[in-house]
Amino acid sequence: MISSKIRTPLFVVGFISFLLLLSTSPAAAGIITPGTYRLFDHGFGNLGPDYGLRVDATGQLFSTELGGAQTVLTWNGGPTATISGTLHENTTTDIWQVNYVMTGVVAAAGNLGFTATAGSGTLTDPLLNVTPITGEQNGSGIAFDFLADGHRIPGDSDTAVGRGWLLPPSSTDDWLVRAELIPEPGSALLIGLGLTSLSFCRRGRNTR
Repeated sequence: MISSKIRTPLFVVGFISFLLLLSTSPAAAGIITPGTYRLFDHGFGNLGPDYGLRVDATGQLFSTELGGAQTVLTWNGGPTATISGTLHENTTTDIWQVNYVMTGVVAAAGNLGFTATAGSGTLTDPLLNVTPITGEQNGSGIAFDFLADGHRIPGDSDTAVGRGWLLPPSSTDDWLVRAELIPEPGSALLIGLGLTSLSFCRRGRNTR
């Protein structure tokens, strides 16, 4: 049985950890903080399979999550951001490598994400053939948006959504993804510490 002298500090640790987690969480409406984000498909239903990257110039749809694909967007709050990892080619089911660097990154007001004015990178197939990809600016001079603004998610202005445009502008060559922040190791430790502490406190009460 855990004594009350031990349970009280454990409860305090758990409660403080919970408060710290709330204060550092990006779950508040529309907030996108610097960090590493796991990317998920956010396609447009009438185009067939959902996709994360569509390259009409080569007739390809890529998924950021099918077949074990792991694609992340990393932004440290500075003037560049990257998309890297693996993509699933939806037709051939091959896994490709992606490395895409966005430049001219400017944080949106109110911690709502960022915009980028340019981008470039490569797609590499399993045989190591490399396809270059280059960002294209829209009418506002933006090549990539990473915002929580409800884009194609009716009633949801909390989920981070990334969309960007690529050359050549054949029909539609674009990124279209949803994103979820990957907790930093410190945040994961806080979660574990808080849950463990609260579990001990609950177990102590149950054994009285």
